[in-house]
Amino acid sequence: MLNRIDTALAELAPRGIMVGYHVRFSRPVRRVCTYPSSWITDYTRLNMIVADPSVIWCIQNEGFIRWTDLVTQIADPLHVMRQAADAGLNFGVSISCGLPQSRSLLGAARSDREFTDPEIARMQDLLQQGHTLLDRATAMRPILVEALEAIACGMTYEQACAHLGISRTALRYRLHAARAALGVEDNPEAIRRAIDLGLLSSNSYTGMVKGLPEAPSPT
Repeated sequence: MLNRIDTALAELAPRGIMVGYHVRFSRPVRRVCTYPSSWITDYTRLNMIVADPSVIWCIQNEGFIRWTDLVTQIADPLHVMRQAADAGLNFGVSISCGLPQSRSLLGAARSDREFTDPEIARMQDLLQQGHTLLDRATAMRPILVEALEAIACGMTYEQACAHLGISRTALRYRLHAARAALGVEDNPEAIRRAIDLGLLSSNSYTGMVKGLPEAPSPT
């Protein structure tokens, strides 16, 4: 689901996007960036994020603003927007949603023209979808993540129950609750979704762990 959202956003912004979902304590739960590599390098090397007007606006506001309007509202001491234009990010929009303590931010750019109102509305909807999906998933209780991780590692039901110290019924309940929280129907899809959301390491999904034999995922 999140990959499809990322793809849809990128298709709307030919010159790239930067998404930070649920920014908490200055760090996002998930980050996606498709800006040109040369711009990312310069942006990172000069630490522009500390004074980027597009980021500052999103932290202070919820909604959207075109970059042509942004430059008249917020100071730009590091000339971030001018340098972005020099890198081909001539037109852009900043979008934000969510509570201040866990806000999701989106920057999207084009080189040829302003984004239309319908395009911005579509990006707002996509950002909100990702924000809601991650909010639900990251609220998963640790015991649900542990149960899903046991299956992702290739454990059978019996091995997972012994590892977690719970009954088979309790394991089934936890896996069911994990699937419900992630909005999927089966364990393999739940594992893929959890990896995509950063709840599980992609290295876990190998079918092998500590010498245990590969086993089909229980349903």
